[in-house]
Amino acid sequence: MKAIITKGGFPTFINSRESKFLETHFTEDKLLEQKGLSEREAYIAQNLVHRGVLDKVVECGAASYKLNINNYGKS
Repeated sequence: MKAIITKGGFPTFINSRESKFLETHFTEDKLLEQKGLSEREAYIAQNLVHRGVLDKVVECGAASYKLNINNYGKS
């Protein structure tokens, strides 16, 4: 288990699969397009949206994800 602080300042716990997903896809501050994800990865991403870890952005009918984290704690 790992804790992530979201923009609202609330700690959210994520499991090892979710942590690995974030480490794999969000090494840089960029959008992750849903069309490039497998069904399992899309499910994990949607779960993280519901819990406030990711933001879902829809532009021109295409869905993308970005991190919704509190940057105050980063160095």
